[in-house]
Amino acid sequence: MPEERRVSRRRSQSNHQVSFTEPIVIKHTSSQRFEVLLQYIQRSSGDVIAPKFIFYKKKDGEIFFPFPAEFTLNHEEAKDLKRVLEEGLAVAEAAEDGDFLILRLNGTDTNLDGQNPAAVGQAILPLLADGRILQALQSSDDGSALLHGVQANVRLNDLSSAIEELRSNLDDNVTNEQVYQEWCERHHWAFGNIYTMRDTVRQIALGDSVDGLLTQTANGFRDIFELKRPNMDPIGWDDTHRSFFWSREAAMAIGQCHRYLDALHEAAANGLRDHPEVLAYHPRAVIVIGRSSEWEPGRMRALHGLNARLHGVSIMTYDQLLAQAEQLLKTLRG
Repeated sequence: MPEERRVSRRRSQSNHQVSFTEPIVIKHTSSQRFEVLLQYIQRSSGDVIAPKFIFYKKKDGEIFFPFPAEFTLNHEEAKDLKRVLEEGLAVAEAAEDGDFLILRLNGTDTNLDGQNPAAVGQAILPLLADGRILQALQSSDDGSALLHGVQANVRLNDLSSAIEELRSNLDDNVTNEQVYQEWCERHHWAFGNIYTMRDTVRQIALGDSVDGLLTQTANGFRDIFELKRPNMDPIGWDDTHRSFFWSREAAMAIGQCHRYLDALHEAAANGLRDHPEVLAYHPRAVIVIGRSSEWEPGRMRALHGLNARLHGVSIMTYDQLLAQAEQLLKTLRG
């Protein structure tokens, strides 16, 4: 039977910011129905997809409570779902249990585009399964470089995915602090190479818990990072005095960090009581708050100037954190 071809019709909503296709039916029986509605959202960097999954059950031809049930994935989640399904289908073809290596052939510099994935896998797996070959690779300059190159490429892909996740959250106007808290906990490298790791410890004193601690590369002392929502303005404009000033939210965050810095300096000068490895001596704090992607140069200059007058505390926007992470990835890629 020839493969069924589907014509996908994309239509725009009245605001022209979102367009969508007709629902695609995945499963349809007399008692239940499962369909996918593909939504396309306009972004300055290009359209992103947000598939909506809809499931409902019927009784006597009518939908009954609590259906229909539906949920929507963002662009990055949709890409993750695609990857998981592709990998799952590839593993299913093996028809047996075990550990599997998933390789991407297209879009690489291996000249393997269009090749049969099964044939490529059959050619590579004996090499990976042979301990003598792996030992030879590790002991030779070229082989060691190859293995390090593979590891480095995996790391670069992880960094790139993390950056796309942060950009997607900002583009989708996600304001939940917990989302960015979890992102920073997983990707503390975005704060720059002056830090090497993040501690799991958050409570620095009785009643004082910070969003995160960072370890300085140079000496191992800890600094603090504190997150506020990206929809808060870090600075404002005073028409009377024709000057910029810290916003109420930023000023409160500065005061909060002042308390935390005092507490950390006192409690961790010789190591925290239950975590002696956590040391701090005249710590600093980084506050992330607000957006700056649409700022004019004068406003960015003002933020830099206001920061220069602070001591031990600096404020940056989420767009600056994103730009910092992008620059680090660019540097690593050479």
